[in-house]
Amino acid sequence: MFVQILAVIAPVLSIVALGYVWAWRSLPFDNATIGSIVLNVGTPCLIFSTLTGADIRVSEVGLIALAAAGVIAVSTAVGVAVLRAARLPLNTYLLTAMHGNSGNMGLPLAAMVFGVEGLALAIAYFLVISISQHTLGLVISAGRVELASLMRQPIVHASALTVLVLLTEAEVPAWIMRTTELLGGLVIPAMLILLGVSLAQLKVGDLRIAFGMSAMRFAAGAAGALTVIFAFGLGAAEAGVVWIMATMPVAVINVIFAERFARSPERIAGVIVVSTLSTLAALPLVVWVALWISGQT
Repeated sequence: MFVQILAVIAPVLSIVALGYVWAWRSLPFDNATIGSIVLNVGTPCLIFSTLTGADIRVSEVGLIALAAAGVIAVSTAVGVAVLRAARLPLNTYLLTAMHGNSGNMGLPLAAMVFGVEGLALAIAYFLVISISQHTLGLVISAGRVELASLMRQPIVHASALTVLVLLTEAEVPAWIMRTTELLGGLVIPAMLILLGVSLAQLKVGDLRIAFGMSAMRFAAGAAGALTVIFAFGLGAAEAGVVWIMATMPVAVINVIFAERFARSPERIAGVIVVSTLSTLAALPLVVWVALWISGQT
C-alpha cells in the first residue's frame, strides 16, 4: 500500500516542487500566458478528448456533476456556520470553504489514482466547480452575477460540444481526437507547475486566519464528500474521485477575486499557501482514504 500511495503522490510533489524552485530562482516564467493557454486551449481539449474517448456514460457524468453540486451545498452550509460563529465576513472567506483547487491539484491526483476513468469523472466534477466559481463566486465576492463572462469561457463551449457528441454518439474524426489529446496532455503538468510557482509568489498575511480557514476548507470538503457519497450510494472510482476533489485546498482563483473586489487579498493569499502546503503534507492520508472508499485497499 505504501508503494502504491508513493507512486501517486511522488510525481505530484515533484512537479509542484519544480514550479516552486523555478520561481524561487527567478527564472523566466510568464504566468499570464501559460495560465491562459492552459485555461483557454488545453483544458477545453482535455475535457473533449477525455470524455469522448473514455468508456463513460452520460449518466455517470451527470451523477458526478450532481455530486459536485451537493458537495458545494454542504461546504457552503459548513462555511456559513463557521464564519458566523467566528464573526468573519462571508464575502471575504466563504469561497475558501466552497471551492477546492479541483483544477491544479484535483485533476492530476484523480488521474494518478484512478487512471483515465478517474480523470473523466474528475473533469465532470471540475466543470461544476468552475461554473460555480464564475457564478456563485462572483455573486459572493462582488454582489452581482456576470453570466456574460461565464458564457465566454472556452470550457463551457467545450462542455456543450462534448455532451452533444456523447448524446448523439457521433464519430469524432481521428485527427481531431489526436489533436485534442496532444493539447490536453499539457494541462496536468502545466497546472502543477503553475501551482508551484504560485506557492513561491504568494505571501502569508495572517497565520491565525490562514490556519483557521485551511482547517475549515478541509472540514467543509470532507463533510460534503462523505454526505454525498453515502446519500448517493457512490462506490468504486466515483466515491474516490469525489473524496479527492472535495478535499483539495483553497482554490488559487480566490486570490484573484479578492484582489479584484478588495476582499483582503493578502489574507486570502496566506490561506491559499497554508491550505495548499497542508494538503500536500496530508496527501498520503487523502490518497489512502480515496483508495479505501473505492474499495481498493
